[in-house]
Amino acid sequence: MNWRKPIYSNILRIKGSTMKYLAEYEKTQWYSSEQLEVYQREQLEKLLKHAANHVPYYRETMQEHGLIRNGNVLLDKFTDLPILTKDILRERFDELKSDDLNHRKWYRNTTGGSTGQPALFIQDDEYAEKGRAKIILGYRMAGKDIGQRELVLWGSERDLFEGNSGFRAKLANTVCNRVFFNSFKMSPSDMREYVERINSLRPKLFRGYAQSVYELARFSLKESLSIEPVGAVMTAAGTLYDFMRKVISEAFNASVFNNYGSRDAGYIAGECNVHLGLHVNMETHLVEIIDAEGNPCPPGQEGEIIVTPMTNYAMPLIRYRIGDMGVWADRECTCGRGARLLQAVTGRITDYFVTRSGRIVPSEYFIHLLGVVMNSGWVKKTQIIQEDYDHVIIRLVVYMHPSREVLEEIAGKIRLVMGQDCRVEFEFADEIAPSNSGKYRYTISKVRDSK
Repeated sequence: MNWRKPIYSNILRIKGSTMKYLAEYEKTQWYSSEQLEVYQREQLEKLLKHAANHVPYYRETMQEHGLIRNGNVLLDKFTDLPILTKDILRERFDELKSDDLNHRKWYRNTTGGSTGQPALFIQDDEYAEKGRAKIILGYRMAGKDIGQRELVLWGSERDLFEGNSGFRAKLANTVCNRVFFNSFKMSPSDMREYVERINSLRPKLFRGYAQSVYELARFSLKESLSIEPVGAVMTAAGTLYDFMRKVISEAFNASVFNNYGSRDAGYIAGECNVHLGLHVNMETHLVEIIDAEGNPCPPGQEGEIIVTPMTNYAMPLIRYRIGDMGVWADRECTCGRGARLLQAVTGRITDYFVTRSGRIVPSEYFIHLLGVVMNSGWVKKTQIIQEDYDHVIIRLVVYMHPSREVLEEIAGKIRLVMGQDCRVEFEFADEIAPSNSGKYRYTISKVRDSK
């Protein structure tokens, strides 16, 4: 019997409106695409009106770009608003705050800083409660309900400390039936212990950083450690590539559900059990995918993801550059949910390499190459870094050193796309550390980082 469900549900009812929003989203998830677009348009209009009346930055920007006429917001001119970058967020922080904060319950938050300096922003309780409702619904799509056991393999020090220290945190984990594993501790003995605990606790959901879950899965298969089937595996905080999904599914003998979100934008999209893509949370988020000229990308064309979280009135982030690349799916999901589908979130903007002539080399080329290398049996972990236009470093953590011929074959495939003059170096290390946020990046372009 799941005795935790009524307890935790009642706690959420007493503390706020999460359960009310959850009931609403349980219904709206089955709206048609047309109904969801109407719902989304209504939420966007409310946010823009609030921003025009209460947020100095947007009051100025919306007037400048013609979004306000006779006191009305012109939604059809929405994409005329300039992209909001993290630099603008830092430089005009005070002007982006709503002037009615005294009447709101709000808190500060920061990005994880996986690609550089963390960005500070403000969020309010309504945003948090609607986001929590969406997360619960996302878990339900993977088969896990409130109070059913979940094991979490996480790598953010902030989340690990805040999620486990103190009486209130420990009580919350007990009520939620949640156990944390530390993905900063992934030695062979640690991973053996994790497998043992998974087998003893038999969770309904095992979730964690995509890379950390993949590493645990690879280790279990390599060491012939049997993992008792879990209800489902859910990955987040990093791109889930096809070669990773295959290994995770095999090791855990379970379906793998991918999620997409961030600290600054919240829970944006998640996968259902049909696995045709990620359902955008259209009730709470407006997602755009644009090309280099700022034009909307059609389905199948990769572009930059721009997101507008529509529930944070304390500090609206409108047309926000989140720093990811993605692709729209060319169809609706057969599960019956009408939300638009992301075919994939393909990586960070700075995961993409660029040649001296300005040609972009998508990370998928390197990811495919790395997938082959990772499945070769001699590589434990790898990362490709573009130091300069014609200088690439391949970092390797290996079980055994490869032959010169194997390394030259890899270098040759790099030069095929980066140019024959490209200098390819190999660095062997004992470990490749994740970023401060705990996320692991397979490819890093310092050329694009510097732009």
